[in-house]
Amino acid sequence: MRRGTEGSPADRPARPGEARGRRLSRRRLLTLAGAGVAGVAAVGGVTDYAAGGVVRRAASKIGGTKASTALPRAFTVNTISASASAGDLFLSNMGTSAPAALIADPSGETVWSATGQKSYADTRLQSYHGSPVITWWESPTTGLAAYGSGRDVVTGTDHQVITTIGSHDGVSPDEHEFFLTDHGTAYIVSYVEVERDLSDYGGATKQPVLNGVFEEIDLATGAVLHHWESLDHADLAESHAGVPTDPAEPWDYFHINSAKPTPDGDVLISARHVWAVYKVGLDTGAVRWRLGGKRSDFHVPTAATFAWQHDAEFEDATTVRLFDNGTDGTVTVSKESQILWLKLDERRRQATLVRRFTHPDQVSALAMGNAQRLDNGNVMVGWGTAKRISEFDPYGELVFDATLPEMSYRAYRATWR
Repeated sequence: MRRGTEGSPADRPARPGEARGRRLSRRRLLTLAGAGVAGVAAVGGVTDYAAGGVVRRAASKIGGTKASTALPRAFTVNTISASASAGDLFLSNMGTSAPAALIADPSGETVWSATGQKSYADTRLQSYHGSPVITWWESPTTGLAAYGSGRDVVTGTDHQVITTIGSHDGVSPDEHEFFLTDHGTAYIVSYVEVERDLSDYGGATKQPVLNGVFEEIDLATGAVLHHWESLDHADLAESHAGVPTDPAEPWDYFHINSAKPTPDGDVLISARHVWAVYKVGLDTGAVRWRLGGKRSDFHVPTAATFAWQHDAEFEDATTVRLFDNGTDGTVTVSKESQILWLKLDERRRQATLVRRFTHPDQVSALAMGNAQRLDNGNVMVGWGTAKRISEFDPYGELVFDATLPEMSYRAYRATWR
């Protein structure tokens, strides 16, 4: 990807007092933990693999290994019907008392968990070279500090570690995205702190800004195939987030929180604090269009307006689905969170709302959240900070609902054992 396009900071002289962030190389190698990394321990044990351990106890078989039946319940079921899908729930306990990546059966019984770190997120079943794998993000720190000290983990369904992605050349995997493509690569995002003159935005002349970074990485070789930075393409003026009054506190102006492939080979990036999603060309890094926000290239009808969103992706060739939080707890655009489907006419630059799901209890998630289309047409929804998970049939009827003891960044359902 080229830099310095679209009126980026790289194109203009620095403002007085402005310092450039370190430019990151476009292609470099990571230190990956390969097949030689120690796997999980025997029953009742914990094996540390650099940053964390996988805990398994008791004696039920899962994927040829022993998994826990003695772990705390993952959730309490509120509603379940015959129309609910088969498969287990992939979750992350983000509470400080018992953080974990975990898998639970439909009744809420935990069947497997990874523990030993202070933060976990984005546990899910994915595919690597045609084989099912379990992936998650973990960090030895909590809160904002976790943005800069995490790593992504890939294991087989036998819970043996295949590889990990850690910090490399100033970039550390962040909790918001770890997506495996069908050609052996991974999409990750990161938050890299740089210094800018924010006096035009009510801040200090020298104040840190969080630069949203997207990378595509070859999992076999560790090569960084594509590298993109928000400050090269999204102006600070696009942000809806206020500048911190403390000049030492970073301004998270963009807040990158998802990156998914588009049907035509580009990448779709969600920026929560801009209230927009960006279609980015993988060949050049140029923004092909913006959907939503202050500079939308599409006309978005009032009924389809979204804010503080998460998890944007194409569900088919012309339809984008996203989780619209609607609020950050301070600025509220919608009183309840919702899943929106927007059909895009790229030639006419018109977005049309074609589908909308909300929870019967008018659930509002201040942060986090996702939606997953299941094979039977149902939709699995994680409500983030609202501590709820739900499944809807294709017509929007609630067929499964549960309450979590702690928030989970996302929630997925999958059959794997």
